[in-house]
Amino acid sequence: MFWFLKSLFSPSVKPMNIIWLRRKVLLQNLEYLQSIQSQAAIFPVLKSNAYGHGLKQITKMLSRTDVPYIAVDSYPEYVIVKKYSKIPILILWETLLENYRKFDHKKTTFCVYNTWTIRHLWRLWKDTKIHLFFNTWMNREGIQEDELPGLIKELQSHPNLIVEGVLSHFFDADNMSDYTLNDQIQRFKRMYYKIIDVWYTPTWRHIGNSAAMFKITDEFFNAYRPWLALYGYNPLNTQDPLYKHGNNLLPILSISSRVMSLQTVRPGEWVSYHHEYRPSDKEIIATVPFWYAEWLARTASWKLFIKHRKTFFRQVGTICMNLSTYVIDSSVHIGDEVEIISDNPRAKNSMMNLAEQSWTIVYESLVKLDRGIRREVV
Repeated sequence: MFWFLKSLFSPSVKPMNIIWLRRKVLLQNLEYLQSIQSQAAIFPVLKSNAYGHGLKQITKMLSRTDVPYIAVDSYPEYVIVKKYSKIPILILWETLLENYRKFDHKKTTFCVYNTWTIRHLWRLWKDTKIHLFFNTWMNREGIQEDELPGLIKELQSHPNLIVEGVLSHFFDADNMSDYTLNDQIQRFKRMYYKIIDVWYTPTWRHIGNSAAMFKITDEFFNAYRPWLALYGYNPLNTQDPLYKHGNNLLPILSISSRVMSLQTVRPGEWVSYHHEYRPSDKEIIATVPFWYAEWLARTASWKLFIKHRKTFFRQVGTICMNLSTYVIDSSVHIGDEVEIISDNPRAKNSMMNLAEQSWTIVYESLVKLDRGIRREVV
């Protein structure tokens, strides 16, 4: 009876493709990041489906930590985090004005970029915590320095709005030169002191992303928002003197799939679209149901490897929407599990290597992973 009941509430279909997430490693990364900025709080950033890892899964993994905030971008992300965690939520981006009334204002803090939003939040007549986003010359969003006097005056007439923090965002923190980073810090501080000179003393001051966590030594900043580093990827250039410190991070994600077909291909025959691969000897071709629909780039055709047990096999032919092909040996059988992406950052099939071979950055490779792929926490 037990097994019958269990089957009713367990997934009945085992997928071919699985994204594996290592809980222990995520928490180790968080602990390490905390150790390098021990005087500051960590606000883990889980936007964009937790960088492709799975928002629900990462939220649950962090739910028992003592971080002051989990940061997300949008209302749909907020709904998921609120369901699976009691940690307060920081909304990094703005939303349509009519959506603000749908949030639980006791659990949520909003980053504010303009007077327009301030006026709307005031009209909701709810006590609302906000963080003011300063434009420190990334010029993508935020409050300009010359706008501050008018904005402060506006806030002074709205006592239900509590300025709990100020923030900005670096545009070049991974650059080996600290010039632009220091310039932004000085602009940020100048705007901050204009705030406190008039009235407010915000609790939180945060500008640092993953790369900046390794570079800033200024205790003025008492919170950081790690993105890439939290998930185990070194955010610094390999030539940066501080790069070695990022090597203590480990990726939490790996991806597995299954061999679904084996084809014997003889000299003179071809493989995949446009017949671009032609073996010079008899070869066995394995087909795996994973590629650019799941989002691993088609531009990486011919440059990648999968791993079967301890052996790497080269990808050949044009990568297809849901399929990719590999030259293998007789040790591989239909149904065998293969490793598409390794959680070893130095492996041939690491996510960093995939990004490099796809002519992109690891951020893009991660966030485009199909949301429909099952995520399993181990």
